[in-house]
Amino acid sequence: MSAASFEASFGDYFAISQLLSRTVNLLDASRLEEWVDCFADDGRYYVLSRENYERKLPLKLFQCDNKNMMHDRVLSLRQANVVNIHRDQHVTGLPQLAKNADGTFRADSGYALYTTDQGGISQLFGVGAYMDTIRIESGQALFVERNVIVDTFSIPNMLSTPI
Repeated sequence: MSAASFEASFGDYFAISQLLSRTVNLLDASRLEEWVDCFADDGRYYVLSRENYERKLPLKLFQCDNKNMMHDRVLSLRQANVVNIHRDQHVTGLPQLAKNADGTFRADSGYALYTTDQGGISQLFGVGAYMDTIRIESGQALFVERNVIVDTFSIPNMLSTPI
């Protein structure tokens, strides 16, 4: 997506920064139902490898094409799937913002994700980048699209929860 300018008002920057920090804090607290509310109704969430992203290959590791799919995924995690109990902790970089011609914003930032198991052993789960398209509606920033670009070649465990 081509960016028209790299300028954002303080209010826009603050709203976007709040969205980005709220998102990872909700994931780290396992408040997945509230995490879904960080997306616009037409919002999309994708996790893909760096290689596929750069080559524009369509295969994704995780794909939700709308908010209803995200709700279904969370419901499945809560009621149907059996996953190893763990706690996530994100470390994220400051976003670089660009305003798109359509009024949305592009926000790019890096992340590292650590997991801690029930025994208290922490390990690096993965690193990569968030490449987001964000819309501000009535002063509230929402994801139109969140692309999680995974640099880690081999994810050590099953990808069950959002990154």
